[in-house]
Amino acid sequence: MNRTTILTVVVALASLGGAVAMRPGPAPQVSYEDTGQLLFPSFTDPQQAASLEVIGWDETAAKNTSFKVELKDGRWTIPSHNDYPADGTERMGKAAASFIDVKKDIYRGDRPEDQSSFGLDDPTDPNAKERGQRITIKDASGTVLSDVIIGKKVEDKEGYRYVRLPDQKRVYAVKIDVDISTNFTDWIEKDLLLLEQDQVVSFMSDTYKVDESQGKVTGSDPFLVKKDATDPEGASWLLGEGSTGVEGKELDPFKVKQAIGGLDRLQIVGVRPRPEMLTLQALQSKGFFVTRDGSRLYGNEGEVKAICDDGVVYNLYFGEVTYDSGLALTAGQEGAEPAAKPEDEAAAKKDANRYMFVDVFYDPTNDSKSTPGGNPEDAPGAKRAKQLSARFGKWFYVISDASFKQIRKAKAEFFKDAPAGSGATPAAPAGKDDKKGATKVEPKKKP
Repeated sequence: MNRTTILTVVVALASLGGAVAMRPGPAPQVSYEDTGQLLFPSFTDPQQAASLEVIGWDETAAKNTSFKVELKDGRWTIPSHNDYPADGTERMGKAAASFIDVKKDIYRGDRPEDQSSFGLDDPTDPNAKERGQRITIKDASGTVLSDVIIGKKVEDKEGYRYVRLPDQKRVYAVKIDVDISTNFTDWIEKDLLLLEQDQVVSFMSDTYKVDESQGKVTGSDPFLVKKDATDPEGASWLLGEGSTGVEGKELDPFKVKQAIGGLDRLQIVGVRPRPEMLTLQALQSKGFFVTRDGSRLYGNEGEVKAICDDGVVYNLYFGEVTYDSGLALTAGQEGAEPAAKPEDEAAAKKDANRYMFVDVFYDPTNDSKSTPGGNPEDAPGAKRAKQLSARFGKWFYVISDASFKQIRKAKAEFFKDAPAGSGATPAAPAGKDDKKGATKVEPKKKP
């Protein structure tokens, strides 16, 4: 190898060494003076929390969504749903605790143009690409305890999320376990009717329909069953006086139990406030009609009645179908047109929900638990009915089609094939009989 060749090799090696030396190494983890500090140092007790608001973005509707739970006059309510009562104590405590002792663990940048990649764009910005979820918690005085935008999960660190404060550019990855539902049904009392299945001693179903234009009730055939008092296990049912069976069939106690069980487990999917003064328009818009003398209410898809052993009587009236979704379903939207029925029949069945009107009163003649000779107004059943009436008197409810079908059954569905020679289902002993209501109602006015 001559001298020129040797010099060429040396120069090449030197260039290679310089290139290696200049290669960028792993970016060092940047630390700022607040790295490791608490995200919300003054928020130390979850019981301080008196309101929670979650602001997000509905891609389908292309608009902001806001869900809020607030403590008012000692009760948790949902302002976005006309202050409907919330079962919020436990769930709020868990939500608030999610933000206590959370630290600014890892700095991830200060550039506004990078916020989309972290899923931290402002959820109220209609032009944003990757919006986060803004969660704000305040105390009873309105002081902010925590206010943060939550972004994407950190891919290389389990249990970490990208976050930033709404008025700041800096992004941190923090270890946080946050699971805050904005689903209306997750925040409310699951047991709507506060009814136990074993309390029901009598059940009535009438699957009539209302001809809205003619103002007529058609197809009324009340089906009444009463618990057999001679059965020590309380599992047998008898036809009530005035009710007729189905030829060749016998009463199926399982179907009766199934319908009453549907009442016990009934859950709602939405609410609408009832006006203090109920008008024909308010009722008819939800599928409810009254007789011309105002003494009787009808639902355009029938009703059921459950009488309890303490004299509490539940009347459930079934009204109009709604195909709304999202906030329009759970809370309604003032002045908005109701969603149209989907053209596809399968989609229509899937999206169908129904308005329900609940009325409760006390009937001392059906109270087997009160003290004989006592004042009916002092009976536990009377007091319970008064509380329930106040609970239900403020709302129209929306229930799923599945719940509707489980409770409101055609008369034939309560019967099964009778064994040969078994005879008809016996009627209950003579007793108080329900009077049939009028068949004329106020017709629906054309808009």
